[in-house]
Amino acid sequence: MGKFLFFDIDGTLVGKSKMVTEKTKLAIQNARQNGHRAFLCTGRAPTSIVGDIRNIEFDGAICSAGGFVIVDGEYIFENFMNQYILSEVMTLFINNHILFTLETKKALYQTPGVNEFFDQKHQKDCENNLELMRFFQLRRMGENRLPIKDFNILTTGVTKVCFIAPNKQSFYDCVPFLEEFFNIVTFSKEEDDFINGEIILKHCTKADGILKVVNHFHGQMKDTIGFGDSMNDYQMLQEVETGVVYEGASDNLKALGKYFFTDPDQDGIYKVMKEMDLIG
Repeated sequence: MGKFLFFDIDGTLVGKSKMVTEKTKLAIQNARQNGHRAFLCTGRAPTSIVGDIRNIEFDGAICSAGGFVIVDGEYIFENFMNQYILSEVMTLFINNHILFTLETKKALYQTPGVNEFFDQKHQKDCENNLELMRFFQLRRMGENRLPIKDFNILTTGVTKVCFIAPNKQSFYDCVPFLEEFFNIVTFSKEEDDFINGEIILKHCTKADGILKVVNHFHGQMKDTIGFGDSMNDYQMLQEVETGVVYEGASDNLKALGKYFFTDPDQDGIYKVMKEMDLIG
């Protein structure tokens, strides 16, 4: 049996260009032809897997940081938040003026201001890059984003909540309640004047998703390889036999790596897969 390969998307399969290079696409195709199985292992919800990622053939996907596990097009696992806890989180965020997005199987439900916040933050990045601007426009169109007023907590399960706190202290005030039930992952930098990130149910991480995939195939963890670049990949890289980490990642993450890849936009994934003899 070949290896089980698990790929994060943002910062791993795609770099700043938000596109997968042709060599990376060929590397994944070649690895599967060589008898390995390739899976996405992402924080994105199923509806957020858009663009050229959707056109690459994978054996399955772990989405919403472990909330959904898909093998050969079928959902073998779905995990949703307790409705009462979710209701408390929504109330907590609203009262503290924290913007949020609820990730569900088929749609993303957003509070007012989420898109405008990202538009403002991305404007500088996009002003000299029309391709990047087009990516953000197309991604929003493809993701099925809906207003929070359309969300029905009684009928629609939520697997993860993304948040943006324009005021840092407002978020810190929420942490004592959140950390009892959730793993809290932040993406903003310390010098930023805001905090953005996501809350993920404890005992439902990318690592848990990997275990479900391997067990589904009656495989062994010694045959697992994970590719990641940020702290939301930490549990994944802890769990797999071989960690492959972005060379610019934090020291905590790089400590889990046996191999390291360079900029994804410069064929970093292709190069490291060749180094590891996963492809010819």
